[in-house]
Amino acid sequence: MEVLLETKDIKKYFPLRKKLFQKEPPGVVKAVDGISLRLYKGEALGLIGESGCGKSTFSRVVMQLIPPTQGEIWFRGERMTKKNLMEFRQRVQMVFQDPYSSLDPRMRVREIIEEPLRVHTKMNAGEKLAVVRPILERIGLPEEALEKYPHEFSGGQRQRIGIARALATQPELLICDEPVSALDVSIQSSILNLFKGMQKELGLSYLFISHDMSVVKHVSDRIAVMYLGRVVELAETKELFANTLHPYSQALMNAIPAPDPAAPRKAAALAGEPPSPIDPPPGCVFHGRCPHAAERCSREVPSLREITPGHFAACHLHAGKGGEDL
Repeated sequence: MEVLLETKDIKKYFPLRKKLFQKEPPGVVKAVDGISLRLYKGEALGLIGESGCGKSTFSRVVMQLIPPTQGEIWFRGERMTKKNLMEFRQRVQMVFQDPYSSLDPRMRVREIIEEPLRVHTKMNAGEKLAVVRPILERIGLPEEALEKYPHEFSGGQRQRIGIARALATQPELLICDEPVSALDVSIQSSILNLFKGMQKELGLSYLFISHDMSVVKHVSDRIAVMYLGRVVELAETKELFANTLHPYSQALMNAIPAPDPAAPRKAAALAGEPPSPIDPPPGCVFHGRCPHAAERCSREVPSLREITPGHFAACHLHAGKGGEDL
């Protein structure tokens, strides 16, 4: 398969501000701590984890809205630099989490969707309108919506407008940062079906970020599970749900609500909070919450290894199995 996007050992550390009279260096927040992933053309790659694990920071580094502390981003076999940043942002667009704050309330819908075209092309007004009209039809809004303002629409309709803006430059990849978490459950399924339909019709690829396992299951071909800035498991969606390897991934599975409230409950979800990214624990970052932790887990950092074909896990429980590191 053709590799569309690749990240190599991406790290993003945020320095802490030194407090008054503080003698020792304040340290850093390790928001993303060494992520290497490949996303293939036409694929939807889900990225899931608890709030605060670094998912959104990783997406902003990939989009080059913030620079990485370390690591490289490659797109279509070319390393991304400042020289090719504009071309990259034309081919890669982002759909943000909050459909209320991501749209300028002073701009009409037509202006919002046309904005990427004003930045990346030299189209005149008629040419831009010719691009915008079929996009509006694709996302399921009438043409009269073009002259309205964001406050005249519901949350689901606003997110559709955000998606239309992302489609304006005919991108190859959409980075979707929690695109349905701010919407009612009744609206979420229609937006997710819209993403799946566009993937088939337009050949789009997705990096789909969420904290909800049932959401990424619906839209993703593969899923990467993230914990405290690191990927701890990666597999095809069906394989991950059928044969979960990492204890953290198993806890996320157990947290999925059962359709039948009377059905027997699975094992209890995780207790406690993730450790601080300012001072992560030695060894496996999950060992303090892991029911299977051994003495080795507090000393050695497990590498992300291929346990079975296409199924990677960073866990000492599976040491000695599988082949090469990712």
